[in-house]
This record gives sequence, structure tokens and C-alpha cells, in this order.
Amino acid sequence: MGETLKLGEYLLAVQGLAMIRAGVTRPSAGRPRIEEMRRILDELPDSMEIRMIEYEVPEGYTRWAEHYDGPNPAIAREQPIVHGILADLPPGRALDAACGTGRHAARLVELGHQVVGVDATPAMLALARKKVPSADFRLGRLESLPVQDATVDLVVCALALTHVPDLRPVLAEFARVLRPGGRVVLSDIHPLANMTGAIAAFPGKDLRKGLPYVRSEQHQISDYFTAFRAAGLTVLDCREPVIDEKVVTGTPSYALYPDAARQAFLGLPYLLVWQLER
Repeated sequence: MGETLKLGEYLLAVQGLAMIRAGVTRPSAGRPRIEEMRRILDELPDSMEIRMIEYEVPEGYTRWAEHYDGPNPAIAREQPIVHGILADLPPGRALDAACGTGRHAARLVELGHQVVGVDATPAMLALARKKVPSADFRLGRLESLPVQDATVDLVVCALALTHVPDLRPVLAEFARVLRPGGRVVLSDIHPLANMTGAIAAFPGKDLRKGLPYVRSEQHQISDYFTAFRAAGLTVLDCREPVIDEKVVTGTPSYALYPDAARQAFLGLPYLLVWQLER
């Protein structure tokens, strides 16, 4: 179910990341962090302990469903970019894979697409059906989509591949359901963000009771390319939206050490957004 983290330990890690990013070329920029680290170390024995509560995808997203759409910093950063890409594509039959609450399905319908949505969590599908009653929502997994071969013109998959252990069977499924010339628009958590503490967390009302989050996997950019190539999908575009000021202000360290939080995270790649073609 997870481990226990002292808040002070997390704050020390943020200070260290800030100093590493200053590096050898700007050591003076990192020196203020040393005094802050001393202060954290003095307070570490009495710092708040946070129980990290890990959930697998079905249970985690069932618990998160009602509040998933926001405030959610990943969605706030991702959605305008994905919607901008979708606006340039011709309407057709679209699959929203791991559709969640139907936020992208709603936009696809607005753009004139006939939409099928697939998700593994019934609680998410219930919200999606209310939000987009004209779409066809189905229960299913990314590795085995309940969609016939070569029947869609577009596949959208948002912030979901971080939860699958192997990208290859999922991308193979996307290629299977696509017609020749069809497009795939994917968004996901950037591996560097994953490695520096970005998790799919959904805080409850009281952090003293624990911080629940959905288990994630770490996929390097080369892993995506390997899966794309195996599925016969060609990369048309790759974007790497960075952590901006709005995202930084939402990090746990910002309220106590804003300068360190900015120095540690601002400008780091946050997301990956791919456009592919079969």
C-alpha cells in the first residue's frame, strides 16, 4: 500500500534538486539552498509524516473519478495543447482510449467526430456518459480494446500510458483499430517528471490520513519509439510542455520554500504529447 514519508525528507530532496540544477556553472544560485537545508534538518525529527497510499488503476481511479477533472495541474497543462491538435484534424470516427470522465470525448463530439470511448473504470464511464450522452462508451482495457479492426480514423489517449507496464501491446491495439492513414494523439507524463516526483495523486481532505495515488510505470522516450516502430506508427510531431509557474505553485514545497521550488522544477519537461500516423 505504500510507505511513510516525512515532509522534511521531501523538502530536502527539493532543495537538492534545486542545487543540482544550478550545477557547476551557477554555484552562487544554489548557495541560498544550504541555509534552508540546515533549517529543514533542524526540524526533521518533528516534521509531519505522510502515509503514501498506493492504488492500482481500477480502485485508484474509482476513488478519484468525481474530482479527476480539476483542479488537476496535468490536465490544465495538457488539454489546451491536445485540443489545439484535434482542431486541425478532419472529423471522422474517433476512439478516446482510457477516456476517463470524457473530457476529450466531449471536444471530439463538438468537432464533429463520431466518438467511441473506452475505459477500464466503471465510475469514470458513468461520468463520461453523463457528460457526453451522444458518444458510445464501452468498458475495456487498452491492451484489448473492444473495437473492430480498421474502423476508426483517430485514436486519442490522454495521461494513461504511464499506468501500463508495457507500451507495445497498447500501441499495437491502437494500430489495429486504425484505418490506414489514421492518426494517434497521445499525451503522457514525461519520464523526467516521473523521476523527479510527479505522481498521479488525489489528495483527500486530510493529508494526515495519507496521500493516495495511482501506481505509475516509468517509460523512457526510447520505449515510446520502440513501441511506435513495432506497431507500424510514424511520428509526425512530439511536444514536451514544461512545468510552468502555475504548476510550480501547486507543488507541496512551494508554500514553504517558493524559491527552491521554482529553482528545482520550473522549466523541467512535464508532459509528452505525440502525434502519430498509421
